[in-house]
Amino acid sequence: MTKYGIKDSFDLWEAAARIKDGRLSSAELTQNCLSQISLHGAKLGAFSEVFAAKAMAVAQARDAEAKAGSFVGPLHGVPVAVKDLLDIEGHVTAAGSLTRSSRAAADSTATVVRRLVGAGAVIIGKASLVEFAFGGWGTNQGWGTPWNPWDLDVHRSPGGSSSGSAVAVAAGMAMGAIGTDTGGSIRIPSAFCGLTGLKVTEGRVSNSGMSFVSRTLDTVGPMAWSARDLALLLDAIHGPDPHDPKTLRVLPENFTSAINDFPQNLRIAVPRSEDLGDTDADVMPAFWKALDVLSRLRASTFEMGESMDFAAEQEATGTIIASEAYAECGRDAESDIAGDPASRGRVLKGASIPAHRYAAALAERRVRRASFHRRFEAFDLIAMPTLPISARPVDALDENDLSPSRLTRFASYFGLCAIAVPCGFDAAGLPLSIQLVAAPYRERLLISVAHAIQLQTDWHLARPSGLA
Repeated sequence: MTKYGIKDSFDLWEAAARIKDGRLSSAELTQNCLSQISLHGAKLGAFSEVFAAKAMAVAQARDAEAKAGSFVGPLHGVPVAVKDLLDIEGHVTAAGSLTRSSRAAADSTATVVRRLVGAGAVIIGKASLVEFAFGGWGTNQGWGTPWNPWDLDVHRSPGGSSSGSAVAVAAGMAMGAIGTDTGGSIRIPSAFCGLTGLKVTEGRVSNSGMSFVSRTLDTVGPMAWSARDLALLLDAIHGPDPHDPKTLRVLPENFTSAINDFPQNLRIAVPRSEDLGDTDADVMPAFWKALDVLSRLRASTFEMGESMDFAAEQEATGTIIASEAYAECGRDAESDIAGDPASRGRVLKGASIPAHRYAAALAERRVRRASFHRRFEAFDLIAMPTLPISARPVDALDENDLSPSRLTRFASYFGLCAIAVPCGFDAAGLPLSIQLVAAPYRERLLISVAHAIQLQTDWHLARPSGLA
């Protein structure tokens, strides 16, 4: 079992600061990430493609600019990985599928990637994922399942579908990463791999230049070590984009300026234990310990007065995702080229969902979403474990077990924003996570509360050992 340590760990925020004041060069940091990829990439499988030469050339250019006193943006010289659902001009967008690996290279670059580059980031590579981004365990029998770096002896689930994005950061192969979240695909791997990950509200970040699994539910967001990292990344990638109409009605905000704005009289609702269901033995004690931190900051916590039916919302979300995934990926899922049978099976289930059932699911969601949003009149946040379990061995997984998404899908179904925050470790040394959920477009609140937790704790500072 890999043990963890805290000594000399630093996050994306600190890396950007060190580059800006000359204590660290972008070339040095990028080379460190590339060295980790060279040493451990074959085993951990975090990347589908690594841009080693180009990344070093960009890093050296960033250093020359810094030496001349010119900084491109707040991410100047910081290596970032992007999930291989996002187009990068001149590179194939494989979406974790061998059926797409021989497609023509993209002729344009996704808005999010362009904005990262515009903020000064060094794109170090494209991160692996569950085939077609449809699965919570992070497995991919066709392309290969990334290895959770918190246990170098046993191949454990990295979480999905943004599996490679999480592994890349946790293994020191990138300082931050971009993932996508449809029903938990940022929060699940962030929780399994000890990261902080943000599911944004629909329209907060552009989806332009992305391969979809669900056009209704897909969102793009950041994954990194800390809440302040997420603020820097979100500042860079969010905002109106004429290529994505959903973004045009959402005003831009400054997230880094809000990280210390912990609200007075914060009201936190906790679902009833019977609604949360079964959890691993260490999950709830770690959760309550994190809530104690917020209580010491004078937040009030109380049990939700209304019940939560996580299973029903998980099923309803699954109906929408499967229907839309079949429309997007059905032809590829039916291909004879070897792939992941579990992910393809989930896609192919969409073929049997009649149009009237899909339309009814969308209509019901609109009604229930509006009703659920009114609950936030009584509280500011919902808090619960991100996952009811810690990372399981890959060879023991049951792909029909939907435990990873049991407590995450409801936030996607109701159109909310949510953040996964490290909150401890289980008896085996595997990461545990608390999930904070807020009303639409309240990402600033989530980031500030998560940052407050991290100012009082060191869970987010822990790093898996054995990778140096």
